[in-house]
Amino acid sequence: MASSSTVICGVCESQHMTSNADVWCPECDEGLCSECLKHHNASKATRNHGVIPVDNYKQLPPSIADISQYCSQHDRKFKNYCPQHESVCCPLCIHSNHANCVGILSLEKVIQTAKTSVLLESFDQNVKNIKINIERVVKDRKQNLLEIQKQKQKFHDEIKQVRYKINEHLDALEQRLLKDLYAAEKKVKSQLEELPAKLAENTEKVNSMENNISAIKEYASDLQAFLGSKMIETEIQKHETFLQSLFDDGSLRKIDIHCKIEDKITDLLATVTSLGSISIKSSTPLLSMKTGQEIQAQTRSLSYVPPSTINDITMTLRKKYNFSGIAGCSIFPTGDLILIDNGNHRLLILKEDGTLKSDIPLSIQLPVDVTCIDDKTVAVSFPGSKEIQIIKVSTKTVDRTIQTADYCYGLCYSGGYLLYCNTGRGIHKVNMSDSCSTNLVKDNTLSQWSYVSTSKDKIFYTNSLHHTVTCCSSTGEKIWEYKDQLIRSPRGISVDKDSNVYIASSGNNSIVILSSDG
Repeated sequence: MASSSTVICGVCESQHMTSNADVWCPECDEGLCSECLKHHNASKATRNHGVIPVDNYKQLPPSIADISQYCSQHDRKFKNYCPQHESVCCPLCIHSNHANCVGILSLEKVIQTAKTSVLLESFDQNVKNIKINIERVVKDRKQNLLEIQKQKQKFHDEIKQVRYKINEHLDALEQRLLKDLYAAEKKVKSQLEELPAKLAENTEKVNSMENNISAIKEYASDLQAFLGSKMIETEIQKHETFLQSLFDDGSLRKIDIHCKIEDKITDLLATVTSLGSISIKSSTPLLSMKTGQEIQAQTRSLSYVPPSTINDITMTLRKKYNFSGIAGCSIFPTGDLILIDNGNHRLLILKEDGTLKSDIPLSIQLPVDVTCIDDKTVAVSFPGSKEIQIIKVSTKTVDRTIQTADYCYGLCYSGGYLLYCNTGRGIHKVNMSDSCSTNLVKDNTLSQWSYVSTSKDKIFYTNSLHHTVTCCSSTGEKIWEYKDQLIRSPRGISVDKDSNVYIASSGNNSIVILSSDG
């Protein structure tokens, strides 16, 4: 604000009197009381000065109120304007600083339309745009933060799932190995317990022989001792042969159980030091903002050419291709045209002159739309299987597959993101670096055979069932929606460099063009 204090009358002050000013004269650059205002209005030199109430003067920002109408170097009033230096100047300034400048203008004429100039209006619009841009940036960052939180939770669950699967697998391996261990113990135990059982019978016979020998020594006659010794000798040989056979057949070998942990497991413990890695990647923002300097430059530039409007567009037939069942198309950066042959489940790549360059069979039936990611890669939608395939054109192979929540139809690529129409849900955005998906435009009325396109910071999409074309901001807010008899069952959609919108109106077999404002 200029000032919240009392403004003193400059004329009274010069006469060493103090009076409150009722008006302010920008020409005289001083306040005037009601009495001095009468003289001011009567004087020939000042009667044409436009004065403003002091209360209005106080509303001016200090930076504006402090602008002096007098040259600080020569203490003369500014009378002229030098376009070459973009500066105001007094008569003495012209002689000292602008003697060689061409096109010196009268300041009075220059400032006549200052308040109503297009430039001032553009500044006002610039400020509004800045506020809108700030709000959009804040919303975009909040949306990005929500995506980060979803990504964190997704990867948290994946890490836990990997750990669970590893634990589950290791538990199964452990149970299998323990089962083998118990089986080995049981087998060895059976072998080791079987031989002592056999030896128990032999021990009884040996004890009996030992008793017999004692009896022979004490009570047998010589003949009995002789013949009995022969019998005992035979029995002893049998037992010795039996014991020797235990050594010979390996029955007395020492048995051990060994356990060798799989080398890959020990290698895992030694070499695998983490379950994975976390990285942060950034990609081109969807937001596209024009600065105030750019708009000012356009306003001031004599060579500025306004964008073309739909009244400036003249469409002429350049080439006609005879195919049936074409559901979608896109153009490579090289100029080659790629078509979706819905009936024959294939991609057709045509040169600029219309000759067939390549024919790529598709692994899934009924493809609907295609968009170019770069000069070697395309994305194709398959609503029947609820998926999008990323296809390498040079090798004719599927690089990866993106599953969709519902039937996916039209799609387009912009700045690292894939946008596609999700029936009954709206427009979904997929980050191509990590395949993370978000519902960018919520529209539960979105029908089958809807298509989407982007231009600068706007998203345009058709709704075939409801016969509408909708324009949204890059953050998903609806800007306008068009519905009229001119457009029936709209499908394909495209946008030119001036944001004019082209719609394939299948219901009345026509191409309809809408201006950027709908």
